[in-house]
Amino acid sequence: MLRLRRLILAQTWVAMGIALSSTGVLAQDAQRATDEPTLPEVKVEVTPLPTGNSPDSVFNNGNFTSTPGAPPTITQNSIFGSPPTQGYRATSSTTGTIVNVPDIQLPASVSVVTNEVLHDQQALRINDVFRDVAGAAKLGDQLRPDSFILRGFEVASRNYRKNGLLDPTYTPRDFANVERIEILKGPSSILYGASQPSGTVNLITKKPLNDDFTRWTSQFGSFNFQRHTIDANGKVNDDGNVLFRVNAAYENSDGFRDFGYNEREFVAPSVSWLIDEETAITWEGEYLKDRRRFDTGVAAVDGSVSTLPITTYLGEPGNDFQTFQDWRQSVFLDHKIDDIWTMRAGATTIFYHAPSSGTFPDEQIAGTTTFNRGRQNITQFFEQYYGVTVNLAGEYELAGLEHKTVIGTEQGWFISNNFRSESSLPGFPPLTIDGANPVYTNPPFVLTPAVFDSGFRQNRHGFYAQDLVKLDEHWSAMYGLRFDRANVVFDRQLAILGIPILGPVETDQNFDQWTPRAGLIYQPIPDVWSLYGNYSKSFDPPSGGPRLTTDPLKPELGESWELGTKLQLTERLATQAAWFWIQKQNITIDRQVSTPPFFVTTQAGLQEVQGVELSLIGQMTDRWTTTTNYTLTDALIHDDTDPTIDGRRPRNVPRHTVNVWSRYNVIQNEVHTLGGGLGLVYVDDRLAAYGGTLRLPDFTRWDSGVFYRRGRFDAALYIENMFDKRYYAGSISDLQITPGAPTTLRGQVGVTF
Repeated sequence: MLRLRRLILAQTWVAMGIALSSTGVLAQDAQRATDEPTLPEVKVEVTPLPTGNSPDSVFNNGNFTSTPGAPPTITQNSIFGSPPTQGYRATSSTTGTIVNVPDIQLPASVSVVTNEVLHDQQALRINDVFRDVAGAAKLGDQLRPDSFILRGFEVASRNYRKNGLLDPTYTPRDFANVERIEILKGPSSILYGASQPSGTVNLITKKPLNDDFTRWTSQFGSFNFQRHTIDANGKVNDDGNVLFRVNAAYENSDGFRDFGYNEREFVAPSVSWLIDEETAITWEGEYLKDRRRFDTGVAAVDGSVSTLPITTYLGEPGNDFQTFQDWRQSVFLDHKIDDIWTMRAGATTIFYHAPSSGTFPDEQIAGTTTFNRGRQNITQFFEQYYGVTVNLAGEYELAGLEHKTVIGTEQGWFISNNFRSESSLPGFPPLTIDGANPVYTNPPFVLTPAVFDSGFRQNRHGFYAQDLVKLDEHWSAMYGLRFDRANVVFDRQLAILGIPILGPVETDQNFDQWTPRAGLIYQPIPDVWSLYGNYSKSFDPPSGGPRLTTDPLKPELGESWELGTKLQLTERLATQAAWFWIQKQNITIDRQVSTPPFFVTTQAGLQEVQGVELSLIGQMTDRWTTTTNYTLTDALIHDDTDPTIDGRRPRNVPRHTVNVWSRYNVIQNEVHTLGGGLGLVYVDDRLAAYGGTLRLPDFTRWDSGVFYRRGRFDAALYIENMFDKRYYAGSISDLQITPGAPTTLRGQVGVTF
């Protein structure tokens, strides 16, 4: 057994070494520019997802651990929640199956960004954690900041989950109350209904614990950055069966861009009522307000992305702004029915408002650095969502086989009846700007010549069942099926100078869809080495947006195949390799145009993606921890009706990405810990726009960090882009390119009392 494990270890390191070395050669030649996988004894519980550690209560050798002597609550021992993580690797997750399953036994890929990774990298937004997720890349959408690329497809801000419940919002999410981030790769419609075939993001929040603590952190950094957070946990009553937790944050920064600013306030209270040993109710609330400059980045000049400085602002600082506001709450009821079955019911409501005013380049005057610009005011943007899910999960033996079964239903109502944008006409008033010598006149927006109004309502009803069955010591199978019924009503109209150009048009459609899922896993060495394969389909009913057509809308339909292997190299270090193939029909494409409303949404034929992912996560030694991944992605669009995109790659999809982050503790004992971190991010060149020719150049960025802990006090310094590399992180079009930040420092101090 030992010789076999060493042989597998050696072969794996050789394979990963070859892959990473070949990627380095590609970069130089500019070709295209942790724990043990033990199955914990799963005791059925109540609340969902994991909470981990007594968060930041005691900082022990770089790990957050529960205060000694504090007994776990019911919500920490549930089939619907994963055990606390220590270090960079999570041995199990819930997003892939709704119930807790060890990763080595799951025939699918789930990337988990743990609390300690978030802490060491001082991650503030979803963009900061892409390096830790194989196949993820930044998109650069100003209106939908949390949208990103995963396995070649765009994952929209509205596709996120929070504690398993749909969380559709454009507001950039805050991590102050986030315990960990789980990303299920591949279609997840069997569990979550409408979703992208590339994957689903699930943010798992911190829950009230059976403990008393308060943690305060303060961060300061480049560009007048400051952020302060508090995490307070305790008991409401003397009996200790009512627990509370409050996370709050305040942040303010100028940013590296001219006239940039970002200010946000966030507060998230939560309460758990432990009714008895078998029943609990948890309520969570959130309020988030985010104010920032409307900023579409830099623009290419005659096909060159580097002509203008990365700080150049092409809008109007006296007029342009964005405001996001979220109000959300959720409640979970967990009840252990008997020794086999546990029920978990959850409900959520979210309301958000996102008015903005923006000025942006829509056309370059050839041979010059001057741009014509458009202006758009979004005066009304109110949306709301109501969702209910009920899951029944059981662990039992039937006909000599061990089963983990989930039966559930999800009901959701999404309403967007108050969207109105007012756009300027080209040249009225003149809005040109010279990018080499910008002069800002801040002209008043006195006319509303082009007005786009829309209303959108989507009702979804889903029913599903899934079973993970252990066939014998080496073989397991997973299979499931979901039925969805969706009703979509979309009203839209465009008028210019009061003259109707489109509509009013109403599209009222109903969709019925079955989505299956099947997977098989073989463990040559149980709980050490596994081989798996899976097949699944996805379904996403059409969404709203600026569609300037009366044609019926089509649902996005996807299917996926995946083959992979997982290996527990040591007790705390694991590696994984996966090959995937994904196809999606009726893909939605957002494009910038030079006429009102300046941004339009269309549907194309299909997109096909295949690729390979490699990852290495966990502790190399007692002092050395790493999270490393490499991805090769081939993506093509096929549409005979549009030669500009047919046979072309989609925008912002790099062929190669490499992400490495390692931390080493120089001093590590019971008194204090001193460590350092070093990492790189490599992203291959990418198309800047659908159907365009401009490519964003490839780049390699180096980051580093220093960490210190002594008792209940800890401090850290994180340096992003330490060699001040000029690079471009993402884009929407040739005229909307998001530059990466120059050298950026963030220092953090924290204390728990």
